[in-house]
Amino acid sequence: MSHVDLTVDGWLALSDAGAAGVAAAIAHDVGAALVSVSTHSYAGRSGRVALFERDGIRYALVPGGTVELGCDPARFVPTSRQLHDFAEAVAAYSVPEPIHRFLAEQMSPTRRATLPARLVAVRSVDADSLLTAEHDGTDDHESVMARLEWRGLRPPTPDEWEYDCGAGATTLFRWGDEYPDGEPYGDVPLIQSPNFFGLVIGDDPYRAEFTTDPAVLCGGDGGSALCGGYGGFLSWITLATAYRDPTLAEIIYEGYLVGETPVRPVLPVP
Repeated sequence: MSHVDLTVDGWLALSDAGAAGVAAAIAHDVGAALVSVSTHSYAGRSGRVALFERDGIRYALVPGGTVELGCDPARFVPTSRQLHDFAEAVAAYSVPEPIHRFLAEQMSPTRRATLPARLVAVRSVDADSLLTAEHDGTDDHESVMARLEWRGLRPPTPDEWEYDCGAGATTLFRWGDEYPDGEPYGDVPLIQSPNFFGLVIGDDPYRAEFTTDPAVLCGGDGGSALCGGYGGFLSWITLATAYRDPTLAEIIYEGYLVGETPVRPVLPVP
């Protein structure tokens, strides 16, 4: 079996020795160093994480397969606190009601996708960090793609990013449907702890990440809701796994913010 066809079930079904062997073979194939293979838990789920390193970037193995993506607002049952926070947003801003309609407009739709196994950077990097001496000074999505391709890398597709983040969780956030007290910024273990795949992802609403689609950034809204003081619900929802901000890309490109916008390198598995 090609490693690109490795699924979550297949990965977790391996013995410890078998998993170490698969991880070592992947490391050899992509020219990376195998750092560790260990058990890992997040938000009540237990699994196994393999970490790799190449050219100063640490990666985690994300198995593939046919997966469920997107958000079904009908299955979301808001808590009384979420309803209160949402009502405050409705009173202060032009937010469509009811809450399920709002979610339908803010989230990607439910769908199925077949994804390859791949190595995904544990943390995103700013696009400027990928600059080389050959860089021609352009500052757009195409240049970010070229900078990654030069290293044998690419960004995740929007589908891959969602799966990287949620890791198969069907809840609004990768940890569940509720958000903790406070703001989605700073020292908040739920958003800063490595997720089920060992990725630190969707951890800062200011750091929405590029994908292969120039119009789709994932993992935040550039900090608009949080910085604007829009309240708990509107600020936290930007870190929901399926959240999409249709205006963010235009703001980044027109504001010459490409270089400081994050991208999460993906190292394909042969």
